[in-house]
Amino acid sequence: MLAQMAPRVATDAPVALIVDDEPSCSTELAELLTRNRIPSRGVSSVAEAREVLARWKTIRVLISDIWMPGVSGLDFAADLSATYVSDHALHLLFMTGEATVDSAVTALRMGASDFLTKPLKPRDLIQRVEKLLAAPANTQTARSDESAAAQARWLLQERRYRLARGRVMGGSFNDEPGWNMLMELMHARLSGQQVPVSALCAASGVPQTSALRRLSNLMDDGLVIKQRDPNDARRIWVALTDKATRLIDTVMVAIAH
Repeated sequence: MLAQMAPRVATDAPVALIVDDEPSCSTELAELLTRNRIPSRGVSSVAEAREVLARWKTIRVLISDIWMPGVSGLDFAADLSATYVSDHALHLLFMTGEATVDSAVTALRMGASDFLTKPLKPRDLIQRVEKLLAAPANTQTARSDESAAAQARWLLQERRYRLARGRVMGGSFNDEPGWNMLMELMHARLSGQQVPVSALCAASGVPQTSALRRLSNLMDDGLVIKQRDPNDARRIWVALTDKATRLIDTVMVAIAH
């Protein structure tokens, strides 16, 4: 979870809106930004997002998940670009647990300001939103150039990362949920933390049933193990195997070079 303490009550008009079909995610991100002096609102549907935008013309940054039931984040953004009226620019910041080159290119064509891959890093999110809020209000060309440059960097990095992962992990390991899980566990290993099954499923970016199936596959492949908490038999932690750690280290080295 991103939020670690009770959120500060927001009295300021919101400047950021988070849209994610997982209510806990949108609420958590809104609380995180609000605690860091970025008044925000979180909603779990496009319909709610429209209501917030209609009520608060102060919104300057829209952070939207791409894959949502019904209207996708990309469709919603396309509609807004044609219908939203305000005296300032509305920056688009997309997030997804299943990033693809096609979705990135589509986001770029819509004028997206940035593209984030779940699980989000709190400090990274805050810094990117702060940068968008600090951008001049009337520089459409400059924003477009900056967006194109940001997306070009992302596409290059994503291509290098996918090629490296394919070479090391094999062609059969090409799904984002499984990789998201391994990255979450690698981060926990490096920081000395422990990860419960529920948190790992949330980090995968897919529904819990799908995440549990992928977790079972990772265990069968010898990449992940479950460990019972010696102090609480009801609690089960998940950790990387040495095999998985070596593979991830190899991928990271390949990307760095």
